[in-house]
Amino acid sequence: MSRKKLAGIIVGCVIVIAAIGTPLATPLSPKIVTNYSSFLDYLRDSGASIRDEGETGRGLFYDAEFRIVEADGIFIQVYEFASAKDMEADASGVSRYGTQITKDWGNGKATTVFVNWIGKPHFYKAGRIIVIYIGDNYSMISLLQNGFGKQFAGM
Repeated sequence: MSRKKLAGIIVGCVIVIAAIGTPLATPLSPKIVTNYSSFLDYLRDSGASIRDEGETGRGLFYDAEFRIVEADGIFIQVYEFASAKDMEADASGVSRYGTQITKDWGNGKATTVFVNWIGKPHFYKAGRIIVIYIGDNYSMISLLQNGFGKQFAGM
């Protein structure tokens, strides 16, 4: 066998080995979501079909604006706070499994809400928002972990 052919075979093998070792898709960096708007952008950029009614209200976290977003037919609760400091303060009141949420009012008084979820809760946080997904859809959990990192509470 000529040296040229041998060199071509070796180069071809190296390229095949390199291609096999390369992931098909590079995972997104966690913590790319910082607020409600960037969360919607992240969902759209990830290919999710989203519906946002634009309605706001109050939910489990007193200091946050509450919205529900539908992504690929799955409902997600979104709580947006005035600052990351406010979000972290309220996030610290969520129990490990997300079944108790305590609000410290700062005057020696606190309120605790006990929640009996209809499915497994998954709590994520970043920037000024807390997102809660109730369910066990692996694709949705993966999507949220890519945008926020590991859940901070839930099952």
